[in-house]
Amino acid sequence: MFIPQQHFPFRRVGEWRLDDSLKSGIRVRLTDLAEDRVIYAFTLDGEIVYIGVCSNTTTTLSDRMNRYQSMAGAGTNERIAGLIRSSLEKGSKVHVLGWQPEEGVRITGIEVDMVKGLENPLIRELKPTWNIQN
Repeated sequence: MFIPQQHFPFRRVGEWRLDDSLKSGIRVRLTDLAEDRVIYAFTLDGEIVYIGVCSNTTTTLSDRMNRYQSMAGAGTNERIAGLIRSSLEKGSKVHVLGWQPEEGVRITGIEVDMVKGLENPLIRELKPTWNIQN
């Protein structure tokens, strides 16, 4: 899905590659935002297929990508790692996009966590195929 930059300011910050030396078979290479807390997306040949967030305030993009890479915690991490690996094995490109929304947004005096607050609306709007829709 094409993302109009003015509406969703994601930018490419990395890519996934095959690496048979790892249990997951995939390795991430981040070029930007590695030590930041962000909303991230994976693109498959240019189309957004997955949206996620660094849920905890101390979790960085690098931390989050390492959980896919190592398949830590199984569940979603294992499922998404499998989809990434399968796509790469078929010759597709899987890139990592990042968006670091403004911090300190307050609504009626309450600070809003924009990283967590934007995840579900983005998933509803963009309907990425790798996100499980409820």
